[in-house]
Amino acid sequence: MPMRKFKNSIIIFLAVISLLSCSKAVKPSEDVVRIKAILNTITKLQKNYNEKDLAAFVTFVSPKYNSSFKNSVEKGMLEFDELNLTIHVDRINMDRDGAGVSLAWEGEWKKADKKISKSGNAIFAFTNDAEPKLTGISGNNPFDYYSISPIRPERPSE
Repeated sequence: MPMRKFKNSIIIFLAVISLLSCSKAVKPSEDVVRIKAILNTITKLQKNYNEKDLAAFVTFVSPKYNSSFKNSVEKGMLEFDELNLTIHVDRINMDRDGAGVSLAWEGEWKKADKKISKSGNAIFAFTNDAEPKLTGISGNNPFDYYSISPIRPERPSE
């Protein structure tokens, strides 16, 4: 009897192995690929902003996005000693032309012994490229020096 159990165990084991080897990996849909790319871009924007790496940050911003936005980001990076921005994605709406990402954010901007803490909601617009680029922000812009600084300097002209 023990030999019979052993043979049955071997047969079951081989059947499971053959079933597992026959299964194919599921290819993700185009939408899933786009969503992952958008989330990856948001993660990189957040990381590069927190690390104050303007050159890396702007690689994820569309060249068509206005120069005053890039100037404001740079000003914030230079003004504060430490940046700590966290972005929480709520929803992604996609169409054939691009995507809108509804999100909430929280940030701390530190300089010497002063700390500014703010939070807000925004919609980030992205291109429909393989590596999406930021094309605009509506709502509370977490990267905008002029909205996070306690001093309200005049915005530079475009």
